[in-house]
Amino acid sequence: MTAVLFRMRPLITRLLMFTLGAGVLLGLWAALQRLGWSMPTISAPLVGSHGSLMIAVLGALVSLERATALTALDRRHGWAYLAPAATAFGAVMLIITGATPFALGLVTLGSGGMALIFVVILRRHLALYTLTMALAAACWLVGNGLWFSGQPVYAVVHLWIGFLVLTIVGERLELSRVRRLTRRSQQLFAGAVLLFLIGLVISVFTLDLGARVTGLGEVALALWLLRYDIARRTVHGTGVTRYIAACLLVGYGWLAVGGVLGMAFGATYAGFNYDAFLHAILLGFVMSMVFGHAPIIIPALTGKTVPFMRGFYLPLATLHALLLVRILSDLAAWTPGRMVGGLFNVIAVLLFLGVLVFAAVGQPLIGRVRPRSA
Repeated sequence: MTAVLFRMRPLITRLLMFTLGAGVLLGLWAALQRLGWSMPTISAPLVGSHGSLMIAVLGALVSLERATALTALDRRHGWAYLAPAATAFGAVMLIITGATPFALGLVTLGSGGMALIFVVILRRHLALYTLTMALAAACWLVGNGLWFSGQPVYAVVHLWIGFLVLTIVGERLELSRVRRLTRRSQQLFAGAVLLFLIGLVISVFTLDLGARVTGLGEVALALWLLRYDIARRTVHGTGVTRYIAACLLVGYGWLAVGGVLGMAFGATYAGFNYDAFLHAILLGFVMSMVFGHAPIIIPALTGKTVPFMRGFYLPLATLHALLLVRILSDLAAWTPGRMVGGLFNVIAVLLFLGVLVFAAVGQPLIGRVRPRSA
């Protein structure tokens, strides 16, 4: 079976990418409905599944990336593709049925599969960055397990955030090795991760205190990234290098903002404060990382080149400018401002997808058209 999955990996990757793309579009549709915009109902359970659906889509994407990297090293690990497949199928069921035990079970199974992937990775190469990403996978598995057992989303969302944040900072630590980080800087990184993890553990038992400690950890991680990440240097470059660095640095700023909001609000269950805290991190930080890494990840997964174009800056600027409007509106408890900010957040993601597709498909085609001779 492993050999079959290995041979089928291009087809599996394409099917998963298509499924996850559809999941993103439907998740954005649900986001507009949750914000109060009048939108036709595609699926009754979809509105309530917006947050968990988007987390599942991101989780499937991360596990697909890990499965691709692992099988590239050793084809015997074709089973790793079962992790993103289970998660993607769970995301589909969230859209159709909502948070049923079957849908939750599939997503939880997928996160368990990614945890197994990292067991293999740690055996091959134990380092601070691989350990950090393995802890991220553990956060996702524990969060999904609690969700499957009946815990509400607001109680497990910090663990989901922990999964995404630790995955990203682990990847950034890996890429920062070219700077030959000092022992002191690595100790500071480990301390920030430990503080963040302590907050996540506390949040399972005492949500208010845990959210505040987790927020402090998020601020510590953001400050470390702003100080030690290689993006500080590459932002002075050109082309895609500068674009990626811009995405990273502004994202780190939003991670710090989210951490401050977490410390200030503590346990949040719904409403303006909940919206501000979640989206400062999940849109400001996580989506900015997606914008920045997509020109690298897409070719790695699909083999399709994504040439850089200046149009990538348009969705990036739209996302962050209108996210600022949304967060300020949340803090002022101003519903119209939150609705408009949220609408343009969705437009920014759609713009990004459009630019990404054009760069991958349209731009090379235009480049192949030769002008006729006079």
